[in-house]
Amino acid sequence: MATKTDHHALVIGASGLIGWSVVNQLLQPYNAQTTFRQVTALVNRPLKLEDSFWPKQTSERPGLSLTSGFNLLCTDEEFKTSLKEKVADVASISHVFYCAFREDSDPEKEVEINVGMMRRVVRAVKSLSTSFKFLVYPGGTRGYGIYCPDGVFEAPLIEEMADELPEDYAKTVSYPHYRAMLTTESADQTWTWCELCPDAIIGFTPNGSAYSLAGHWAVYLYTYKLVHGEGAEIPYPGVQAGYDSAYSETSATTVAQVAIYASLNPEIFKEKIFNVADSASPSSMRERWPQIASWFGLKGVPPPDTASAHDPKPSAFIKQHYDKLVAAGIRGVDIWNAGQLDAYGYWLAFDRHLSLRRLRSTGFDEERRPEHGWWEAFDMFKEAGMIR
Repeated sequence: MATKTDHHALVIGASGLIGWSVVNQLLQPYNAQTTFRQVTALVNRPLKLEDSFWPKQTSERPGLSLTSGFNLLCTDEEFKTSLKEKVADVASISHVFYCAFREDSDPEKEVEINVGMMRRVVRAVKSLSTSFKFLVYPGGTRGYGIYCPDGVFEAPLIEEMADELPEDYAKTVSYPHYRAMLTTESADQTWTWCELCPDAIIGFTPNGSAYSLAGHWAVYLYTYKLVHGEGAEIPYPGVQAGYDSAYSETSATTVAQVAIYASLNPEIFKEKIFNVADSASPSSMRERWPQIASWFGLKGVPPPDTASAHDPKPSAFIKQHYDKLVAAGIRGVDIWNAGQLDAYGYWLAFDRHLSLRRLRSTGFDEERRPEHGWWEAFDMFKEAGMIR
């Protein structure tokens, strides 16, 4: 049995894809010699504990408190005051799992906003807690240039590439600016930080998400089944090159487990980037799409040779047949950025898989079958009433 310590985890953005899973794994607890005494989950949008789908409280689990209404777009002093007033035992915060992100149509402004938000959290925790030891946050393959047509680097992607981004592109990505800020803020301090880099994140959220590919496709596949019936063939929503390109799948569970492992091994992870994935072996949608579709009783098939970015998209199909979802009694869960998720299989048509060499060197060598992450997410969406 794990031994409880005085560790107090602060999870920022706790209802998002990764934040939700971090809280979920902290409450398990994940396979650790040492576990946490307290978990404080901060969210912006309203969320009741009974609607969170986290494990129920028991004496064997860390204590959990959930506070909604934490908006990071405020002044440093306002955030510090809110943290002091709303977080119990704030002086004992030892580990920060930072999972917040704010989008903006202007990429450079987006960087400014997000660096400011993270700095605000860091400075507040630094000033209020003498126990602060570690901050971990998720980056992503955007930091390797995958938003450029055909990418920037040849796969497998390794962490050193993050420092070689073209300057014009780097100024539109928050991650290198996070690292510069954190290096400055942690200088001569007793705390440190690391960045985790997943590619496609597969997971569950209880009240909506900006980039939930699993959530978007869950609604699409369920709607398709309602319209065409069980056993129907469903083509992959993308082009052949997207169907066959190599990439790395990362369940939110795996990201959370690595984040916790990193937080308990700060000297190994100190001030570095670590790629994270369920498996060191690359995946492709040629392998995964039939497995994903099978969960819904459908037959996943390749895209037609004539597939193009002008084809009707999943979100349009969902909208067209929304009456069938209503009739089926589903509980709507908002999936934002549907346009980008719709385009997933069309523009991500090049190899972008990750090397896990650096992560494996830390002693974290667990692997899981990537399809299990999809099924795990679908099971949770079903439990939440998003699909039946």
